Amino acid sequence: IGARGKHFHYFEKEDIGYYNVPTPFTEIFAKSTFEQGQLLDVLVSINLNPQYNFTIAHKGYKSLGKYLNNRSRGNQFRFISNFKSKNQLSSWRFHFVSQNIFNQENGGLDPDSIYFFEQATNYFVLNADGTQIENEDGSFKMIEYDGYLDRSRLGPQLFSRGSLYSKRFFSDFERILLKNKKEKTNTLAINYQFTHEYKKVEFIDEMNNKTFGDVLDFINDDQKVSDLNRFIEQENRLILSSESKIGGVKLSFSLTNWKNNFKIYDNQVADNTFFELNENQSNLSFDWIKMFKKYTFELNFNKSSKDSFKSDFISLNIKGNPIKNVNFQISSSIIEKSPNFNFKFYRSAYESYNWFNDNLYNEKISNINLKLSYKELFVVTADYNKIDNYTFFRENTNALTGETDTKRLAVVNQEDNKINYYSLKLFSKVDFGKFSFINTARYQKKEQEVTLGDLSTLNVPEWVTRNTIMYSADVFNKSLFIQTGITFNYFTKYYADYYNPLISEFVTQNYKQIGEFPRFDFFFNAKIQQTRVFIKVEHLNSSFTGYDYYSDPFSPYRDMSVRLGLVWNFFS
Repeated sequence: IGARGKHFHYFEKEDIGYYNVPTPFTEIFAKSTFEQGQLLDVLVSINLNPQYNFTIAHKGYKSLGKYLNNRSRGNQFRFISNFKSKNQLSSWRFHFVSQNIFNQENGGLDPDSIYFFEQATNYFVLNADGTQIENEDGSFKMIEYDGYLDRSRLGPQLFSRGSLYSKRFFSDFERILLKNKKEKTNTLAINYQFTHEYKKVEFIDEMNNKTFGDVLDFINDDQKVSDLNRFIEQENRLILSSESKIGGVKLSFSLTNWKNNFKIYDNQVADNTFFELNENQSNLSFDWIKMFKKYTFELNFNKSSKDSFKSDFISLNIKGNPIKNVNFQISSSIIEKSPNFNFKFYRSAYESYNWFNDNLYNEKISNINLKLSYKELFVVTADYNKIDNYTFFRENTNALTGETDTKRLAVVNQEDNKINYYSLKLFSKVDFGKFSFINTARYQKKEQEVTLGDLSTLNVPEWVTRNTIMYSADVFNKSLFIQTGITFNYFTKYYADYYNPLISEFVTQNYKQIGEFPRFDFFFNAKIQQTRVFIKVEHLNSSFTGYDYYSDPFSPYRDMSVRLGLVWNFFS
């Protein structure tokens, strides 16, 4: 569907776990949020008998941010069922997930508020004509004022709201047709999987703000912008699998149908404009995995029957430990995939956000990855990716005239030139008695031919580092485990993408760089049996290292905040 900005903590099919517990199990996770609200995730898993388990879980949260129109809330309910017959020949997994993710969308700070955020707590004194007053020593006269440290005084770009609502049914029935009783492996098994998922993405702006450009003629003062996108995906998949001396083999065939439609406003004249897409695709997949004494080989292949919304790939993964405590993994893949629905098709009450792109090429990605580790002492990971037809959203305003400060006009763009991306990551963990030093550093580089007037894309910071020093110990006759330390985070400057709340996507810009600000976090953990409590002071240096910290070009990163939390696992 796209709307990737709304899917960071969305429960996909692969995120659902299936349980089998001898006694009822409960897990509670609670964490404080910012100004108001809390986060609570509760899971209860029960086996009615050795063959059947059901699990109920609910994650709810509400958080009021420090800035205006910056509130989030969500409810994510999961029901999970897991059954296996007494003869171990039949099994059935099922889950139902209902998710509602809501955000007040402020679009970041307006230009004046960005100035007051960055200059806190000193501001230039201006003449009546708006020019700065110069002191005798040549410096400019300033005044100390910390009133804007109250972030609720800073004005947002928007007063709008957006949401993602979803329901998903998933069923997986397996029947073992032939079984090797001696080796207790499946000689032949068949699976039937069914998925039905409904999503609704909504954006409402009751003020009809001009940030996204002009609204269409049919929107008058009595009618407000309330864009609505409905998406339905239905998949039927048949799988044949076998385990033998040649390894585990899985052959599958799937049929997928998509329906993507947009709201038609009252008094809207459709003309030749359409508001619905119906697409379908079939895929043939082959997976093979073979484990030897010291090595494991894995091959994955998928082929789509049509070019539209295809997802072809082939990948090979080899891992092993030829020497004691030394592990390696090398993998490579070739991928060809279609851009998501948001790139292809979009309708909105805003004039600039209506498109149908039937001429987009498929993205092609070739990559190779190498990972080498020695215990936890060090882990080295190297990546190389070659990308063709990279598809992205591009900022379409003019920064030279100041239009970028007040407008957010995103357009679909596809890069003609190839992009080469390199990455080298080093992780190490060194223990000295009860002290531990954990360090992660990543160097990454992108190569792209950019001509005059073109936009640099796939922008990433050249260096990213995360360093932790911590102390761990058992106290009170080992009845209490404590852990405390400080984490340092840093990344170099780069042209970061910004979040566009209308399309719920990230947009590439070459207007403003962010980065090169340090962040220190303090943490403390205490664990008694199956209960853990923790305290985290995030960005504790925010008040004395400068107000230049951003999470995107228009949205500041959080000030210092204290988070409290609890994790409690218990059996009955």
